[in-house]
Amino acid sequence: GSYYNQAWQAAKSKFGPIEADIFDCDYFKPKYKEMYDENPEDMDQLKNLVALLKKRNCDPNDALLVDLEGKWKAYAATTNAARQAEFEANNPSFLAKKAYDAGNFKEAVNRYDEAIEMETDIDKKASYLFSKASIQFRKLRQYSSARATAYEAAKVKPNYGRPYMLIGDMYGASARNCGDDWNQRLAIIAAIDKYNYAKSIDPEVASEASERVRKYNASLPDKSEGHMRSVKKGAKEKVGCWIGETVSIRFRN
Repeated sequence: GSYYNQAWQAAKSKFGPIEADIFDCDYFKPKYKEMYDENPEDMDQLKNLVALLKKRNCDPNDALLVDLEGKWKAYAATTNAARQAEFEANNPSFLAKKAYDAGNFKEAVNRYDEAIEMETDIDKKASYLFSKASIQFRKLRQYSSARATAYEAAKVKPNYGRPYMLIGDMYGASARNCGDDWNQRLAIIAAIDKYNYAKSIDPEVASEASERVRKYNASLPDKSEGHMRSVKKGAKEKVGCWIGETVSIRFRN
C-alpha cells in the first residue's frame, strides 16, 4: 500500500500541470467541494470555486455549481446593496443628480442641501450651490430663492462667474414680466450688468458672457424713450418687479 501511495502521489504531481487538459468536471468536483466545506464562509474562495467549476466546463445545471453560484450571487447582492446604501448616505450629491434625472426637482434640491451641509471642499460646495440655484430657477421658477442661492455660491467661491451668469439669465428670462416696455428694458440692463461682472471676475465665462451681452444690447432702451421720460444716459433707475435692482441707464442708439 505504501508503494502504491507513493506512486500515486508521484503520478498526481505529473498530472498537476496538465490535469485541466486531461480530466473533466467530475474529476475536480470532489476536490472543490472539499475546499468549500472546509471554509464555507470564505467568500473570496467561494467566488473562485464558482469560476473554476465553469472553467472546467461543468454543466450549468450541475448541482454543485448551481449551489455554490447561488450562494455567491446572494452574498454579492447583499454586499453590493450595503455598499450602495453606504455610498449614497455619504454622497447626497449622487442622489441629487439621480432625483434630477428622474424629474424630481424638489427632491433634488433637498439632496443638494444635504450635500452642501456635508461638503468642506470649496469648489464642490460652490458647484452644489450653483446646481441648486439652477434647478430653482430653470425647473421650479423660484426666482428670488434661486438668486439668493446663486449669491451664496459666489460668496463661497470668490471669482466664480457662473452664479452671476445665472442671475443674468434670470433677469433676461423674466424681463417680459417686469411691467411696461421701459421697465422690461431696465431688466435687460440689469441682466447685462451681471454678465459684464461675471466676465470681469472669471475668464472662463468671458466668451459666453460677451455673447449674451451682444445679444441683449439690441434690447436696451431707446434714446427717444429716455428723452420722453427726461432720463439721461448714466441716470440711476430702479428695476421693477422682483428684480428690484438699481441700474445705470444706457441706450441702444
